[in-house]
Amino acid sequence: MSRRFPDGFLWGCATAAHQVEGGNHRCDWWEFERRGGIRTGDSADPACDHYRRFREDFALLRRLNNNAHRLSVEWSRIEPEPGEFDAGQIAHYREVLSELRAQGMAPMVTLHHFTSPIWFVRRGGWTAPGAVEAWLPFVRRVARDLGDLVAFWCTINEPNVYAYQGWLTGEFPPGRRGDLVGALRVLANLRRAHEAAYRELHRLTPDIPVGLAHHEWVLEPAPPGRRRDRLAAAIGRGFMGRWPVDGRLRPVLEAPADYLGLNHYTGSLVTFDLRRPGEGFGRRSNPPGVPVSDFGWAVRPEWLRSSLLALRRSGKPIYVTENGIAAADDRMRVRFLREVLEQLWRAIQEGADVRGYFHWTSLDNFEWQHGYSMRFGLVAVDLRTQERTVKPSGWLYAAVAGANALPD
Repeated sequence: MSRRFPDGFLWGCATAAHQVEGGNHRCDWWEFERRGGIRTGDSADPACDHYRRFREDFALLRRLNNNAHRLSVEWSRIEPEPGEFDAGQIAHYREVLSELRAQGMAPMVTLHHFTSPIWFVRRGGWTAPGAVEAWLPFVRRVARDLGDLVAFWCTINEPNVYAYQGWLTGEFPPGRRGDLVGALRVLANLRRAHEAAYRELHRLTPDIPVGLAHHEWVLEPAPPGRRRDRLAAAIGRGFMGRWPVDGRLRPVLEAPADYLGLNHYTGSLVTFDLRRPGEGFGRRSNPPGVPVSDFGWAVRPEWLRSSLLALRRSGKPIYVTENGIAAADDRMRVRFLREVLEQLWRAIQEGADVRGYFHWTSLDNFEWQHGYSMRFGLVAVDLRTQERTVKPSGWLYAAVAGANALPD
């Protein structure tokens, strides 16, 4: 165990409320599911029934030597109608966070992880004027009622993915396609929402670090020597990594934050193609000879290292807030973990101030528009009986986390 991680390094898993809890019927994703938005016809009810089984799930993660956990609190449960807060749901999330603390796990709490209340969406959602003002009462209430149990705040999960999937590809609610103007409005509102939440959270919980989770899909020109391919890759990176600030697109990771949260899964080679304006005039492909996940995404663990090293100049602590592989064959996940955690360790040796790694995810769960067809978990879930079974990849992760080091 010579390749040790820094003392105090956080090892955990990441989840989103709607994907694991079940019974979440007041959000836009529930309506999207009922309208046939899920390719497999699945529903996020009961999902993993984590809403009722969180204690046993956290106890299992503690057996796997997790010392941290990233989760979201569901806005549509806590504020089911505008200005009306459900004391019972707030009490539930206090129990959830208290259990994490009792199990010795530091909670990283995400405030918006892709789901919004139906009442908010009917007012225009994140495209509407006043969206930020409608969100802030929820932020303040959560901070006041739950803040004493929180170790880290994560304001918004993957703002660019949320805008891209909801307004350009139509795979997320509201299911719009090619609406670039709408996507830019969403990004502008999410930027203001993050900035306002950052201020409010610091006012109400001044000792708790605040950040957001940014998605990094690596885009490389193919071949690198062709100028137009380099341009297409740069345009793609520009949209996926930026949002509007005073009429210009500025990097998401320049937003006010006490730490940088990095979500990373894959990357693509990009070839210039005029027929693809919605993708930045770039046609994406996988590098030849590189393994692919069940999503068909290229799996190249060194991309995580390069993404982390690119963040060194920020001077801020970095947390890998999501990283994993969709694979029904757990042998792929075992290989992936061995390789990607090696790249994580190397990035730290090369100067990246990485302080924690949150694997996506703990339980095989509801993977948004793909239903239950994509398996990311360290723990298998029988959806009929809700029985949990730790996979070999889960025991490997437990060994690394327990030793805080990579096995020789």
